Amino acid sequence: MKATNRSSLSIREFTLVQTAIVLMVAALFTGGALVAEELSKMYAIHEQVSQIAAFDQAVANFNSKYEGLPGDLLHVSAIRMGLPTGNGTPAHGDGDGNISPCTLGWQPHLGCETALFWLHLSAAGMIKGNFSEDGRLSDDRLEEIQEMDSYLPESPLEAGVYITVWNTNESQPSPEPRLPYGNYYEISGIDGISNGQMVDNPQALTPEQSYAIDAKMDDGKPFSGRVMVNGAADWPNDAWGTYAKPGGFNCVFTDKTYNTAYLATHTQLCHLAVRL
Repeated sequence: MKATNRSSLSIREFTLVQTAIVLMVAALFTGGALVAEELSKMYAIHEQVSQIAAFDQAVANFNSKYEGLPGDLLHVSAIRMGLPTGNGTPAHGDGDGNISPCTLGWQPHLGCETALFWLHLSAAGMIKGNFSEDGRLSDDRLEEIQEMDSYLPESPLEAGVYITVWNTNESQPSPEPRLPYGNYYEISGIDGISNGQMVDNPQALTPEQSYAIDAKMDDGKPFSGRVMVNGAADWPNDAWGTYAKPGGFNCVFTDKTYNTAYLATHTQLCHLAVRL
């Protein structure tokens, strides 16, 4: 009888040990998976910052070599250098320092100087990738495109997030809140082009990602410095954005900081403008 009790006790002890080992292994796997996920996120942020830095260097090298900005390079200079070019009229390779869409005014489309920007850097061998030299791009805008990989560089952050470039000035101001006049990269989701307009998904980055990029490149504040949240509060009525207005369900919180309430859920609420 006593032997039976000792045997039962041993079995129970062994079962408890097994259970403890299983739980410990499960915890290690879970912890390892979480660590791996965080490392992956950190690496993606690092790669995004590095990508923008590489574009900055490419723009500086292009400007030094060709004496003009990619996309905006003066028509006659582009011809002389054997680069794709527009016809030299405003927003078509006019050399005015603005990387402009095909027509002046706020236009969320891809074409003319905003498309030539990537063509010039690619043709000059200053960035990786071979972007399409679609004849429609130099003097017109694309109308219907599903796949963007041939026209824009993809962000390392998420699939479907691309880097566009555009300009805001007196003739083509950005939506509210107004961004300072200048040339910008845009980190945003692009689902294609329909009827000449970018099918934009401004909910491309989480507040966590946006803050991390902003803090590494700038001041960590969404409405100041080089890196800013872009877009109006009237989405989807405004084609370029939303969630810049402070609020509990937006990219930016009421105290005008990145909305940390969404850090745990990783909700995609943001897209960023980065000044060239």
